[in-house]
Amino acid sequence: MSKNTQKQTIFSRLSKAKWLLLIAVIAGLGIFYFASNNNQEDLRTTTVKRQDITESINASGELQAKQYAELRFNTPSKLVWLGVEKGDQIKKWQSVASLDKRTLEKNLRKKLLDYQTTRWDFEQTQDNYDIDGKQLSEVILTDAEKRILEKTQFGLDKSVIDVEIADLAAKDAVLISPIAGTVISTGGLVAGENLTATNLATKFIKVADLSTLQFVALVDEVDYGRINIGQKAKVMLDAFPDETFAGTVSFINKEGVKNISGGVTIPIEITLDTKDDRLVLGLSGEADFIVQEKSNALTVPREFIQTKDGKTYVYVMEKNQPVIKEVVTGLSTISQTEIISGLEENQELVLIKNNGNKK
Repeated sequence: MSKNTQKQTIFSRLSKAKWLLLIAVIAGLGIFYFASNNNQEDLRTTTVKRQDITESINASGELQAKQYAELRFNTPSKLVWLGVEKGDQIKKWQSVASLDKRTLEKNLRKKLLDYQTTRWDFEQTQDNYDIDGKQLSEVILTDAEKRILEKTQFGLDKSVIDVEIADLAAKDAVLISPIAGTVISTGGLVAGENLTATNLATKFIKVADLSTLQFVALVDEVDYGRINIGQKAKVMLDAFPDETFAGTVSFINKEGVKNISGGVTIPIEITLDTKDDRLVLGLSGEADFIVQEKSNALTVPREFIQTKDGKTYVYVMEKNQPVIKEVVTGLSTISQTEIISGLEENQELVLIKNNGNKK
């Protein structure tokens, strides 16, 4: 190999080494730059301040009416009269719809005639055996005679029941509202249509007293024991995201409801403090049950509180350096924690996100 060729090879190797060194330096600077930026982003500060703090239990639910009724017919027949429309205001015990009662009334008359016939037969049998209103045990009769008299008694009792059933059927042909309120739905009922056994379940009238609207929240079983009658609550409805409706716990259900995941929730009824004409059945939202409130409490953001070895602490900024400080905490909400001791108002705290001991 010539001297010129050797020089070129050495020069080429030196050039490659310089390039590799340059690339390594640039990469190192890049890593240092991004690491520095990330550390800066992970470093957050806040100030200890005084404010009102409320510990609460949150649960979802919907508006329901305490006074609510679904009116439906029990027997298939022709609907001959529908006396209400959606939105109508009705009184308690007001008639709202009726089936064709002609067949039912004729059937009742037939049962009355059957009863009369059976009654005459019963009385004739009593006369034949000279019972005259006496108990069978008071009259000397053969076993065959007793069976005849008992049979006529059974026939009379059956006839009475038949009349009562026919009378109930005639009365059930008219829907009567047990409450005063607003007609929410007529269930698609149309006067003149024939109701069948298959559509009776879906054809019904809904009536609700909208003045008895209440929010029913499904509280998780782990929080159920902290809910009490008379407890204050705040209701937030999806339809009015910028408003809060105050209320009071008026009833705690005595039966839990299983959810899809297998957990149990307990329906809790909240009576709203004020009436609002904008509120309607079925509006969904959330309720915050007030467990405890404190005014002018010393607080810090909850994420600044950390724990280790059973102790609670924060990092306080002193001379531009984070210093660990043990504290005693009180009430805690989803965002704030009360400080009972260990800190003073306006102290600056620091939070390092990548700290492995963060709570």
